Amino acid sequence: MKIYDSLTQTTKNLPENKITIYNCGPTVYNYVHIGNIRPLITFDVLYNYLKLSKKSVQYAHNLTDVDDKIIKRAKEEKTTELAVSEKYGQAYLELIKELNANLMDFIPKVTENIEGIIGYVQQLVQADAGYEAQNGDVYFSIDKVKNIYGQLSKQNVDNLIQDARKEIDVSEKKNPLDFVLWKKTTEGVNWQSPWNEHGRPGWHTECAYFISKYFGEQVTIHGGGIDLKFPHHENERAQHYALYHKEMAQVWMHVGHVNVNNVKMSKSLGNFILAKDILAKYSPNVVRWFFLQTKYENPINYSETIMDETKKNFNKLVKDVNLAIVNLALQNQEFIYQADMLIPAELVTILDEDLDFPNSVAYIIQLIKTLSGLNKERNYGEVEKTINKIIVALKVFNITYNYEFIKQYAEDIKLWKEHLANKDYQKVDEVRAKLIKEEII
Repeated sequence: MKIYDSLTQTTKNLPENKITIYNCGPTVYNYVHIGNIRPLITFDVLYNYLKLSKKSVQYAHNLTDVDDKIIKRAKEEKTTELAVSEKYGQAYLELIKELNANLMDFIPKVTENIEGIIGYVQQLVQADAGYEAQNGDVYFSIDKVKNIYGQLSKQNVDNLIQDARKEIDVSEKKNPLDFVLWKKTTEGVNWQSPWNEHGRPGWHTECAYFISKYFGEQVTIHGGGIDLKFPHHENERAQHYALYHKEMAQVWMHVGHVNVNNVKMSKSLGNFILAKDILAKYSPNVVRWFFLQTKYENPINYSETIMDETKKNFNKLVKDVNLAIVNLALQNQEFIYQADMLIPAELVTILDEDLDFPNSVAYIIQLIKTLSGLNKERNYGEVEKTINKIIVALKVFNITYNYEFIKQYAEDIKLWKEHLANKDYQKVDEVRAKLIKEEII
């Protein structure tokens, strides 16, 4: 399988043996927005596909539960930071389940890993890549990795330094681009460290530590939303390189922006859309189907018009499969799901080329067209095989399909068949109307 690498801007083959994945998780100070769930769904499909392909794969996804945003939200809600992070962290885990995503192998929290993070910062200081400033903060020294810094985000270091001098107070830093590894502070939840009595980790350090903790000197795939490329991923990469003198990830995988009504989503524009609000109106299957319409690395446009059309198209797909199963029942043939069926070879070829979502959708739609033709030909053996292919293809994307619905409506379908045989078309129409109302056909 090949995945596009943001660093080298080439597609790279994944190893045949063990594959490891790290996807940066959210800061749990609020309910997550639609931009958060696009990487979540993208990496879930990758993880699910690799598992279904019998690959050895491990997946880590962190929760940032220590942050200035959490402190601010706690003040607004007149509660504690722990209560805030617990509330929104739990809501995120519930969202993962609601979206029918696989639970990751590791879901570490910052608060549960302070000792390890302090140890990681100590290693950086000992390697002369970190230093304590006069204000008590511990900074990472960009000069230690100046030869590789900026490569991931394709930015010139000298230009970055000039911009940094204009924008922030750099008096405590050796280099304006140096960033905090450990922040001295008494505000909010804090811990004792070798450098000060009260402090907490810098944001860029937690993910670097978690990759080191779970995957050692290199992770196969590291990624998240494209907005994390700089400075977050650039700074993670810098720390890792300073310690291990090698690339942090074999592949850097970045997921494109979500635009709302053709405008980039942002709080300042007031077009921020929470995932829970979308799921109140559209099913997880429809949300997943929406994200499959565009290559994962490209921007995708969200609007209610687009979502309504996505829902309409997905529901038609489901009803076409339903009708094929109903037709089997009308021929006294029970549909049997082949649980051990392999992923269709055509779909494997498509997904192995950088997780190609649009062509995967095209493949499934072609299967639906094939199914319709087989129904007309009354080739029921091939109808059953094709239905199984469709279900397995949807399963790759963690899109659920309840093929057992037929058992719930078996009596209605038998009645339908009897009325057809007796040419009692009024009753045929009555049964058909019921099945349509129940969205079976």
